[in-house]
Amino acid sequence: MSETPFFGRADALEQLGDRLTRAARSEPQIVLIDGPAGMGKTSLIRRFLAAVRPGCHVLRASGEEIEMHLPYGVTAQLLAHARNTADAPEEELDHTGRPGGPVPDPIAVGSCLLDALGRIQDHVTGVVVIDDVHWADTPSLHALTFVLRRLRFDRVLTLLVTRDATDPRLPPGLRRIMLADTTLHLTLGGLGLSELTALNAAVGPTPLPRWAIARLREHTDGNPLHTRALLQQLPAEVLVGGNVSLPAPRAYERLIAERLETCAPHTRRLVGAVSVLGMSSPLHLAAEIGTVPDPLEALSEAMARELLEEGAVGSVPRAVFPHPLLRAAVYHGLEPAERSRLHSLAAGGVHEPGIALRHRVHAAVGPDEELADDLVRFAVGQGAEGAWSTAASASLAAARLSTDASRGAQRTLRAVEYLLLAGDVSQAAELVQTVREMSPGAEQHYVLGHQALTAGRLDEARRELNACWESGDAATETLRSAAEQLAWLCLIQGDARGIVHWARRGLDLPPGTRSSFLRDSLAIGLAISGDFAEGMASLAHLPASGPRDSPEQLDGLLGRGMLHLWNGQLSDARRDLEDAFASHRRGGLPYAALVALGFLTDAEYRSGRWDDAIAHGTQAVSLAEDTDQISILAVVHAVTACPLAGRGDFRAAEAHAIAAAEHARVLGDVNDTAFAATALALVHTGRGHHEGTVAALSPLLRQDITHRNGIDEAGLVPWRPLLVEALVRTGRTDAAEEVLVPYEAGAAGRRRWLDQAAAARCRGILEGARGDAEAAERAFLAGLGHCDRGEPCWEQALVRLSYGVFLRRAGRRGSAVAELEVAWRTFHRLRATPYLERTDAELAACGRVAARPRDAVHPLLTAQELTVAKMAARGLTNRHIARELVLSVKTIEYHLGNTYAKLGISSRTDLVDKLARNT
Repeated sequence: MSETPFFGRADALEQLGDRLTRAARSEPQIVLIDGPAGMGKTSLIRRFLAAVRPGCHVLRASGEEIEMHLPYGVTAQLLAHARNTADAPEEELDHTGRPGGPVPDPIAVGSCLLDALGRIQDHVTGVVVIDDVHWADTPSLHALTFVLRRLRFDRVLTLLVTRDATDPRLPPGLRRIMLADTTLHLTLGGLGLSELTALNAAVGPTPLPRWAIARLREHTDGNPLHTRALLQQLPAEVLVGGNVSLPAPRAYERLIAERLETCAPHTRRLVGAVSVLGMSSPLHLAAEIGTVPDPLEALSEAMARELLEEGAVGSVPRAVFPHPLLRAAVYHGLEPAERSRLHSLAAGGVHEPGIALRHRVHAAVGPDEELADDLVRFAVGQGAEGAWSTAASASLAAARLSTDASRGAQRTLRAVEYLLLAGDVSQAAELVQTVREMSPGAEQHYVLGHQALTAGRLDEARRELNACWESGDAATETLRSAAEQLAWLCLIQGDARGIVHWARRGLDLPPGTRSSFLRDSLAIGLAISGDFAEGMASLAHLPASGPRDSPEQLDGLLGRGMLHLWNGQLSDARRDLEDAFASHRRGGLPYAALVALGFLTDAEYRSGRWDDAIAHGTQAVSLAEDTDQISILAVVHAVTACPLAGRGDFRAAEAHAIAAAEHARVLGDVNDTAFAATALALVHTGRGHHEGTVAALSPLLRQDITHRNGIDEAGLVPWRPLLVEALVRTGRTDAAEEVLVPYEAGAAGRRRWLDQAAAARCRGILEGARGDAEAAERAFLAGLGHCDRGEPCWEQALVRLSYGVFLRRAGRRGSAVAELEVAWRTFHRLRATPYLERTDAELAACGRVAARPRDAVHPLLTAQELTVAKMAARGLTNRHIARELVLSVKTIEYHLGNTYAKLGISSRTDLVDKLARNT
């Protein structure tokens, strides 16, 4: 086949070359190429790859309109290009689209792709190309977002090609990456006069004068595809006839139709069959559908006419369209009856049920209740596997094919619910007006309520969900879902009684087929309303440990972990929350997995396991953004800020706290507001800005907030101790007393040792400021006694610091040194710089200098470096560490290299020894 002429774009090619050079230096690059159809985006990529391919490994994929809802179709294409590397990844996605197996979540699939890219970089630079991103399936887009956020020190260049980077189909997280300042944005416009002159010389029947080229450019806006079509289809006298108006560029079908007419019948049938199957097809399948006896001969002729290209040599022969517009021209040029017939044949020739059903949909000539029923059954099956986007697509198709309007409306409602479960909030919002126009009914009220709750319109959500519950025609499944959403709404608003009420009403109904948040909600509601024992009793059905392969074994596990956390059972909390995160990721609720990871971060912060807390908190924020789980972002930002503030990384901590406050404001969540305010207060406290702490936390004293159990229940959000200390530091002891008394009562009433210790510390600080030394000492000793009832924690170090300060000011320097040195060791281990500096100052005032360990590991390494180092010291390979931390292998190598340099070592053996001596 003759090579398609390529003209212009020299600047774009130069910029692409520069980005590739930077990627080869382990500076991962992303390039967005957009512009209208026909502007040469695909041709630009092809020309660029032709020049760089010898030194690169290219993973290429293309979205296809007919496969938009095939889970991981685009990811599977990328992985197929990685399978000829050494030790290639397993075929993780082979079961996708088949009945009976769960569809993996985007994190697992993204990790697989990340691993494949890591293997490629061992030899060459990786180039990832995704054409027609706007037609890629949603799960692949989420997995891609996950991968792109983790390419930090990798030899990877990513090229994303789309018509419009602001397409609402694209996940918000991916859109942010595509439009970020660090992404090279190439918008292709029309060709200039010199390029069009060269194009005319290559494909036109005769050279045109410059003025004719200029007129042609104005007429086509320099669109290469349209200009080439006119040059090939119009005689020279029309193009140079100044008094003759140029025809509008036809939809391209005419030119392609003329080209097809010159082909043999079997070639026309092959090209038509490929167009029905998509942008590309296995040659044997297209030949079978098109009844082509000699497919290789037909392919050769189609290639000679520039209608098809041959797929990668060495694999199963494939026929590929060189451009989406060419495929569209062929497809729409088919006679309707022929197009329907080919789709029917394709439905019987493919093995994937989802694709077969889509071919049947395209073959349909009108409403078809049997096909609609098949689509509904397929959607239910996909929903049971967690493939919510695929289920939504099938439900929408079923709605269009329904013979009965009421059934069609019901199927549309179900599609919107599937979209909400998938996190495709923007697509669900596009259908909301259609839902509003339906006849009122229980399921309509439920879907509108769920959508309103997701968008943060709480009053509307309550109104619609209550209307659903009160409907007399509601199905059991719909009622259960409405109760689940109402319980969640009450949790957002801190209404403990409401949480319990709706959770119980939902649980009184027969169980559903998917995991739900009802058992978790019940336990949480009972706990924050004071019935902790009953809350734990409601979770007695849970086994102590996994596997958790059913909703019965999983539902409530997250709640149990949160109750353990609030009760000060920190090790039990970490166990349950780690298990809940892993189990929900495997087959539960994506949202619940992120909630578990967020509260695991909180448990690790309180336990004094700050390296783990920072690693998990950062991971939680990243995963929530990757999968557009907006409603959990306030909590995960807030808990991530806590250990960062403790370490004195105030810029990062403040950024997380501000982000938490913004998300809380948008959602209107009272609990989120408290988490965000506490995070910001910790930043002010670490800086010694006590007025800032008072300003951040004082709004939580408003009566309309403090009556909410979730805000004022001891153990949940530890804001009162911070406010008490700040009020004392600023001389407002009476105000501090008012804040402290209810906290002391709540901690004692619940017998929560961790909160009792914090309350005692605050009492000691307050009484010391008032000059009552005896009361202050009693309080500090009580605080240490409460800590002895529990397990090692951050609060214990704070109690010892405060007690040591009190003793030093009382002139009891020897006793003060004993307390301060114990606190100093904890602060040193945690790298709690602000507290370490304060302790150093207090020890110096006592005439002592803390003896720093000679080979201190922790002060040298960042949290991420230390986490990686510990895992490496346990014998894990770089690839295993990357999978555990969901980072790229190159990032792990980068952190280990920094660790070796900082510690002055050169091997893992040295690393094991170094960590052992300093742990």
